[in-house]
Amino acid sequence: MNCLLRNSRRLLLVCKQAGGVRRLASLLPPHANPVLRFSQLCRNPRTVAGVAALASGAAAMAALGRYDREVVPYTNRTHMVIRSPEAERQLWESRFTKDKKTWASKSQIVDPLHPDSVRVRRIADKIIRATYRTLPINSSHDGTKSPKPQTSHLKGCEWEVILVKDHYTSAMCAPGGKIVVYTGLLDRFTDAEIAFGIAHEIGHIVARHSSEIWYAKWFPLPLILPFFQRTEMEADHIGTLLLGAAGFHPYASLLFFRKAAMIERASWTPEDPIALHPSHKKRVERLYQPKIMEEAMKLYKEAPPDEGTSSQATGEGLT
Repeated sequence: MNCLLRNSRRLLLVCKQAGGVRRLASLLPPHANPVLRFSQLCRNPRTVAGVAALASGAAAMAALGRYDREVVPYTNRTHMVIRSPEAERQLWESRFTKDKKTWASKSQIVDPLHPDSVRVRRIADKIIRATYRTLPINSSHDGTKSPKPQTSHLKGCEWEVILVKDHYTSAMCAPGGKIVVYTGLLDRFTDAEIAFGIAHEIGHIVARHSSEIWYAKWFPLPLILPFFQRTEMEADHIGTLLLGAAGFHPYASLLFFRKAAMIERASWTPEDPIALHPSHKKRVERLYQPKIMEEAMKLYKEAPPDEGTSSQATGEGLT
């Protein structure tokens, strides 16, 4: 019971940060007995939904011991993951295969020999090579008892890059190395900006975001939203470092978001759903922090001339 109450208090702080249940903690008397506080809370019909979310989160917290604690490369953030690298790759590769069949049936996959496909693969190759070249350097830990950054999930990736005909100005990357770029991205952005879009998606794979505990079925959206936005910001961070390491100027990440903001404003309608991602302004402000941009500029200046292909990036030396 004491363990549950401790975890519940932690979850109340999380709830306080989440927009959907912001008033959950404030409705309780500050010095009341914890059991009575929860009893009073449950009697309040206005917060029944919040209590349900809290109970779901408490159950998840109690189950955390069954999962692994890992450290994210580049940022050295510690997080809990709910899948092994093998299970993660198997899950997403099956989804990618299904999506690829759908795109092929609709003739949406651009011919691999088309100049646009060649352009995208060339850009992606640079980011992939930079990922494997810099990971052993930037994944070193600080000498504490915390585990080393997780990189073994990048071993043996069978990298594949396809260009799909669609107006979306975005890209995606599935664990295992499956990269999808939509033609809308090529229509609006420069090579360096496209490189950041791809690097951001690879950043999600490097950090194993899709397997974080917050994406488990126990957590309702109001609770996971702050954590989802944090993973997006972290992918921006990692992507900017990879961008510089690949020989693209890191400021291209800032230009990417400024251009994306203009595109979004031009296409916005009152019916659009609430945005799940952080605002473009917030993302630019974070990337402009000296700690991130200075490190990215250092990698940019140290970037070697282009050589080899992504097939040579086998992940040797990763642990």
